[in-house]
Amino acid sequence: MLFLSRHFRKLNERYHGPEGDAFALEELLPVARRFVPDGGRALEVGCGYGRNLVALAASPAALAVGCDPALGELQRARERLAAPAPGRRARVALVRQEPFRLPFRDGAFDLVALWQVLEHVFGREAKRAVLAECARVLRPGGHLLVETPNQWFPFDYHDNKLPFVHWTGPRALREWLTFLVRGKRYHPSEYLSLPGCERLLRSAPGVRRVVRATRVYFAASYAEAWRGLGGTQVALKRVLFALLAPVHALLVPFGGSADYLLPSLRVVWRVEKDR
Repeated sequence: MLFLSRHFRKLNERYHGPEGDAFALEELLPVARRFVPDGGRALEVGCGYGRNLVALAASPAALAVGCDPALGELQRARERLAAPAPGRRARVALVRQEPFRLPFRDGAFDLVALWQVLEHVFGREAKRAVLAECARVLRPGGHLLVETPNQWFPFDYHDNKLPFVHWTGPRALREWLTFLVRGKRYHPSEYLSLPGCERLLRSAPGVRRVVRATRVYFAASYAEAWRGLGGTQVALKRVLFALLAPVHALLVPFGGSADYLLPSLRVVWRVEKDR
């Protein structure tokens, strides 16, 4: 437990410091460049302290918007984005949102990002409501980017990194184990599988069709995903990718990929809508 406690503490320090901006530029910016047209609009829902907005502001977008229900987080984001940053080209706006209602018109954005948000939205219907709002504010044919821990990965990846407890452990046990590891008590995260997330998105009002725009881990191929591995724990990611390469090869002919089993879902969908 002491090892895991140190691990999470060091991760938090890295993400919340200047190094966190570099991680976002490594992991999110290449994806945003693919799916935000020149002069387009990008939105991050649940932007928190603004780390990912650094990357979206360096994308081809003319406008990058971050929204969050918490005024304190928006203030932290405002302070983070006040400093000049190399490569920034988009105008950045910060907006307070209601938990299940986005204060934007229908079809306002080319790309909507949900980065480590859905695991903190509790209950299937609440998750469906968040995804429906994201689909509503996307233009027809726009793209939704989701990064969230994978329910099918055998470790409780986000909360405590202990094996199987998110599959079998009751809420009280998971809360207690996470407290032992992280020193904080909070509602255990609720994860989604890739098929589960896609089903919720498909059921959103006005959505006609959902098409995966990435093959595996935000990339078009396994080799591209391997070359683009960044952020924290890159060595561990490479080990997992090497172990899952045969599984990926077996799943591809059936329309699947290693995304089903990787620690995090990192997927972009094209959302086609009724006009």
